[in-house]
Amino acid sequence: MTNYITAASQTVITADEVVQLHDKIKDEFQANAMWIMSPATRTALRLLKATTGYYLLNDDVSSPFGTTLLGKPVYVSDNMPDMAAGKNAIFYGDFRGLATKFNGELSIEVLREKYADEHAVGVIGWFEFDSKVEDAQKIAKLVMASA
Repeated sequence: MTNYITAASQTVITADEVVQLHDKIKDEFQANAMWIMSPATRTALRLLKATTGYYLLNDDVSSPFGTTLLGKPVYVSDNMPDMAAGKNAIFYGDFRGLATKFNGELSIEVLREKYADEHAVGVIGWFEFDSKVEDAQKIAKLVMASA
């Protein structure tokens, strides 16, 4: 990705860096923008306050994921790395800027015999896909400082 900012610290994100990341996305792409981060990063951002004393991250029951940051929904994923040297801590933008390729069909198999002695049924599924940033001006990331 070419649209990014680098945090000054390896383990701390400032309110100014959050605002800079937000402003990396042009106004015309802000309508469908959202944040993606780890649970630990969200916890750290919960403590950030604007100069007015108000918290930047707010609980919002009308938001798709229950919290907002600078008015945009915050999605938390365990697959995102925590704040650490050189890691991509936050992604922000309109994720329709991703191109996704689906390889094959969804495959689902019901496993009756394997769990029969436990009076249970197992289900396993496979699905293969890949994606890449197609429109770099729609998505930005915050990278923690390197060691």
